[in-house]
Amino acid sequence: MNIEIANRLVEFRKKNGLSQEELADKLGLSRQAVSKWERAESSPDTDNLICLAKLYNVSLDELLQTSQDVDEIAENVKEKESEKENSIKELKEKLEEKRWANLPPEEQARYKKFSMFDHVFTGVLYFLAVATYFTVSFLVEGQWQKLWVIFLVPIVLSSIISCIKKRRFSPFAFPVLVALVYLTIGVYLNIWHPTWVMFIAVPLFYTLAGPLDRAIAEKRNEKVDPDDFDDEDEE
Repeated sequence: MNIEIANRLVEFRKKNGLSQEELADKLGLSRQAVSKWERAESSPDTDNLICLAKLYNVSLDELLQTSQDVDEIAENVKEKESEKENSIKELKEKLEEKRWANLPPEEQARYKKFSMFDHVFTGVLYFLAVATYFTVSFLVEGQWQKLWVIFLVPIVLSSIISCIKKRRFSPFAFPVLVALVYLTIGVYLNIWHPTWVMFIAVPLFYTLAGPLDRAIAEKRNEKVDPDDFDDEDEE
């Protein structure tokens, strides 16, 4: 939003005897959101523009009229997008710094090395799984409907790398391993019962893995898992 429209929003709000807080309450927004509109730091979405026009009893043309030409508006939009990208980049850099802040240099190096190996290893495993699936299915009759369980193998094996990387048991894909064993026995031997009881081992595994992980972390004086700062914090 350009400063001309932002000033007009201020003008219409004051003309209608509303404070930023009162306008925000009517729109169901925060006062900060209204303040950003009026400082040309952000723009109201379509629904809010319609609400503003109705609230001020003006048309959208009156509300959004500007002397800027198309090229100027496009340039402003481009600048805003560039600023947004830079802000996201800065946020990611800060998160990356926070991610490794509490780890000693040698531990950082080990963790990053395993992270890179984990990605490569997982990619190779999935490639081999696909290659094996199609090769065996073409050469051996009747494997198309059975061999699909092989795609669970990379998940199990890559989780072992995660366990080594983090020095913890919890990252191990134990439920996937149980499902792999159960489905393999069921698909190839047609034994579905009572093999399903093996799933009882899943909660038992995590009941034991949690305390073991905490004990290991305390013994090594580890307070941070760098992966804790991944996707959730970036959102």
